[in-house]
Amino acid sequence: MVDKPQFTAKQGLARPRLKTLLATGVLLLLTACVSPQLSQSASHSVDIADSSADSTTNSTADASSPKRDYPVRPFPTQTFYDLLVAEVAGTRGELALALDNYRDQARITRDPGVIARAVSTASYQKNNEALQELGVLWAEVEPDSLQARNMAFYAQAQQSHFGLAFEHAQYLLSHNNGKYMVLLPSYTAELDEEHRLLLLQQYIAGEQSHPGNRDLLLGKTLLLAQLARIDAALNTVHRILNEYPDDQPARLVAAQIQHKDGRYKAAVAELEKGLKHSPKSQQLQLQLIRFVATNYLPLAIEKMTALAEQEPANDKFKLALALLHRENRDPEPAKAIYSELISNDQMNSQAHFQLATMAEQSKELDAALQHYRKVSNNDLFLRATVRITQILAGRDQLNDARLYLHKLRLDYPNHASTFYQIESQLLIQQQGHQSAQALLDEGLAEDPDNIELLYSRSLVHEKLGNLAATEKDLRAIIEHDTNNASALNALGYTLANRTDRYDEALELIQRALAIKPNDPAIRDSLGWVLYKRGEYNEALGHLRAAMNTMPDPEVAAHLGEVLWATGEEEEARSIWQDAIDDNPSSEFLLNTLKRLNVQL
Repeated sequence: MVDKPQFTAKQGLARPRLKTLLATGVLLLLTACVSPQLSQSASHSVDIADSSADSTTNSTADASSPKRDYPVRPFPTQTFYDLLVAEVAGTRGELALALDNYRDQARITRDPGVIARAVSTASYQKNNEALQELGVLWAEVEPDSLQARNMAFYAQAQQSHFGLAFEHAQYLLSHNNGKYMVLLPSYTAELDEEHRLLLLQQYIAGEQSHPGNRDLLLGKTLLLAQLARIDAALNTVHRILNEYPDDQPARLVAAQIQHKDGRYKAAVAELEKGLKHSPKSQQLQLQLIRFVATNYLPLAIEKMTALAEQEPANDKFKLALALLHRENRDPEPAKAIYSELISNDQMNSQAHFQLATMAEQSKELDAALQHYRKVSNNDLFLRATVRITQILAGRDQLNDARLYLHKLRLDYPNHASTFYQIESQLLIQQQGHQSAQALLDEGLAEDPDNIELLYSRSLVHEKLGNLAATEKDLRAIIEHDTNNASALNALGYTLANRTDRYDEALELIQRALAIKPNDPAIRDSLGWVLYKRGEYNEALGHLRAAMNTMPDPEVAAHLGEVLWATGEEEEARSIWQDAIDDNPSSEFLLNTLKRLNVQL
């Protein structure tokens, strides 16, 4: 599957998959303050850039590790030269070159100081592939380093080496850091039952060394829940709560398990019991409101109002309350809250954006435009820009929309590529892909090496059926950035879909998957090329995994087609029907059904 452009403050490209449902916004906002989550995504990055003690972003050691002064070693001349090149490249901002040299010398010298420097550079670049390799290497070289063990845990978990990840988590647990035992199950969303049972056995064996350890038991609880052993999971988490009734993470997990299992009253009772022990816990209160909101909005509003009144300075609570009012089809209290937040500098943009969306929903387009134009905060600014141009174009004011974007390119030249992309999407909607191509050609004439514009143009070329131009743009990106998973995947998928160069397509997609092993779009591409190669069983495994993570009409079309080809027509029809019900205008899905001469 080819990624589609979506615009962020950093001009990144992502897949616009989420529906903008108000109810979803409510739940996400309320859930954001609640951790740990029962069913987290397995698509974790090797995130060492947080503020926790085990962070490696600044290349300092774990707070619980002794600080090391690495001895000066007589490196060979070539090593000395490569490290000097890396340092100079780093100071000049040529981080890819710096990382290449640090990484090569980390492999050659196995020197802890060089490895730490390579890790720091890879972390800054968010290069997960490098971090995975370096994390494993570091732990081999310095098995007693807690920082190295932290890195190795993320590396092995990211690569689905869960047994090895557990060993690192166990070592860290023995040094009074048990969070990795809780974190590990969040990586196992796509793990089959057999291997999940093997990991569970490691947790059970670990109890002998750490009897009654809360983190170990909580991780075991999450695994049991993933195995649908609900009663065993609840028994395990209640072992924690019987001894530590004020343990909020355990209480939250217990409630989430029961709620997910359809035991609504029991989940609510669990949280209420927790609030008796921890009456001021905002986590428990927010989770309770979240559960209540799915069944009875007035009660959720009542509880959220009380929580907001307890902390009048917490504007996030006010936002959550406003969203609940909107979900309850009562816009006036929501408007009042947003109007109050306009005077808050930190919330000003959010308030204007929400008032704009409400005005747009009420067809008050002039008011919507006024509020959107007052949004100035990063991501919201770009979202507001998209809405402004869409409203103008919908009023047959396409030229005004384009002039607005042209002015933004002049005002914010460092973000010109983003505005070119917004305009190209607008032109695709209004005038077609030819106009979009001409615009992107203009942008690339000004900035020939811009990866974002090259990627956008490659998608346009593909839609126009110009395979050679598509491949040329994507290979230009890959030549500039060998670890660009989006370009690797897009080229691989295009070759699989439009040519018979299946071996080449497979190699490209596998490279992309190595960089982003949990990306459902890449997994979909892998399934599709395997299907094209006649490897139906393997294809189904990857397509089912992609569908479970990202129920997308294109994935549904692919999965259904493979099932259809293997004689599983009833299941194929069911998947297609569900996808059509959710996405009745999906061109890709409708074309698939037409090509296969299938009527639902």
